[in-house]
Amino acid sequence: MLSTSARCGSRLPIAFFLTSLVACSGSSALPPAAPNAPTAAPAGSSALEVVAGHAEPPSPSSGCGRAPAAAGAQLVKAGELQTPYLLTLPDGYDGKSPLPLVFAFHGRTRSHQTMHDSDASHLADELGQRYAVAYVKSLGPGFDQPSDNLRIFDALYTHLTSNYCIDTEQVFALGHSSGAAFSELLACERGSRLRGVAAVAGALVLPVCAERSAMLLIHGDHDAVVPVSRGRAGRDHFAAVNGCGRQTSPIGAPGCMSYAGCEPSLPVEWCEHAEPTYQNTNHGWPSFASAEIARFFGSLGRVPRPAGTALIRNESFESGSEPWQVGFGGSAKGTSSVKNGALCATLESQGENPWDAQVQVTGLQLEQGRDYAIDYRLWASAASDVRVKLGLDAAPYSEYWVNSVVVTPEPQRLRSQLTLSESAKGTMAFGFQFAGSAAAKLPLTLCIDDVSVTRVR
Repeated sequence: MLSTSARCGSRLPIAFFLTSLVACSGSSALPPAAPNAPTAAPAGSSALEVVAGHAEPPSPSSGCGRAPAAAGAQLVKAGELQTPYLLTLPDGYDGKSPLPLVFAFHGRTRSHQTMHDSDASHLADELGQRYAVAYVKSLGPGFDQPSDNLRIFDALYTHLTSNYCIDTEQVFALGHSSGAAFSELLACERGSRLRGVAAVAGALVLPVCAERSAMLLIHGDHDAVVPVSRGRAGRDHFAAVNGCGRQTSPIGAPGCMSYAGCEPSLPVEWCEHAEPTYQNTNHGWPSFASAEIARFFGSLGRVPRPAGTALIRNESFESGSEPWQVGFGGSAKGTSSVKNGALCATLESQGENPWDAQVQVTGLQLEQGRDYAIDYRLWASAASDVRVKLGLDAAPYSEYWVNSVVVTPEPQRLRSQLTLSESAKGTMAFGFQFAGSAAAKLPLTLCIDDVSVTRVR
C-alpha cells in the first residue's frame, strides 16, 4: 500500500482532451503483419459477439524468432516526438515464445520510473514475471496532449511487436489518474489492439468511443481529485457499449463487482474503495489494485472463434492452399505460395482495380436472415489497403458485404459479424482484393491465416 505521506503534484485543473481533469501525481520471419480493425463498417455489420468456441493459439508478432532484445531504460520516437520508457521482461525471455504485453501510464507530475518503483504498489511484482511491461513517460507532466501521446503509443506498439516476441491478442493498457484517463482514451481509440484496460482513479474523456475493450475501473468513493462520479460515468459507458446488464455480483477484492450479461469477450468490472491514500485525498493507488489488475488481465484469454456451422475454417495452410484460389487479372501479375502456415500472394504488377489481384474461396452457401461471423489474420509486406468482401462468385458478381482494411507488416486478427438481409442469387465467394491504386508499394506480399466464416444463428 502507498504511504499516506506521499506527495501530490500541484492540483491545478488541466485541459484533458475534451474535458478538464484535475490529476494528482501518481504515487503510483514472416512478412510483417496486419493492423487495426476495418476503417469503416458496412451497413448491416456489427461488432462480433463471441460465443463459446475452441481456444485460440497465440498470435505471434513479427518480432518472434529474433535474437532476444534488451530490456531496461529506452527511448521511443515518433517523428519529432520522443519520450523515455522502461521495459521489463520476465526472466528467461528467449524471443521465441509469445509474451503478453502491458502498457503502463503514470499519474500527472510523476514519471514512468516512479510508477514502476513505488507509485503503483506491487504492480511490478504482480506482472513482471508473466508479462512484458512498458512503463511510458508522458509528453509533458501528464497525458493531456492526446494526439501526441497517441502517436507515441502507436510508435511504441509497432517497435515492441516488431522487435520482441509478443502475443498480439494479449496486449493490455493500465494507468493511474492522468494515465488512467489516457488508458480509457486508448480503449476508445485503439481498442482493436487491446484485449483489456485497467483504469485507477481515471475518467472517460471522450463523448463518443469508436472502439471497445474489456474494462476494469477502480475508484475511491470520496476521491478529492477526480470525483467518483466521473469514474462511475466511465463505468456506465463501457457497461452499456459492451452489452452488460444492470445486475452485478461480487468478484475479487471487497468492493469489486462484475457486471452480468456483457458480451463474452468484453467484461466490465468496477471496484470502489475508501482507502485514504495521498494525504487522505482517496485518489491514490489502493493496496488491492495491482492484484486485481493481474487477476483481471489473467482472466482475459484470446477471443475464441464462435461456435456454429463453419463455412470456412483454415486454422493453418500447412497442408496446402486448397480450396483457396489466388488470381491475377488485367495487367496485374504475381505469384503465390504457402509460407510458415500462411497463404501469401505477391503482387508484382499493380493492375487497375482492387479485384485484379485477389485471394478467395468460392462456392459458399449463405442463407437470408442468418448471422455470420468472419474471423481472420491478415498482414502485408508494406502498409496497404485491402478490400475484404463477400459476393456472388459468378456474374453479376453482386457484393453483399465489404470492409476496407488498412493492413501493415504486423499480423493482426480481425473480426466482424453480418446478417444476410436478402436472398443470395447463387453461391458466394469470400476474398481479399489488393491490386490497383490500393497497392502502394510493389512488390506487395499479402498473407492470410486462421480464416473462418461461421454461421452463428
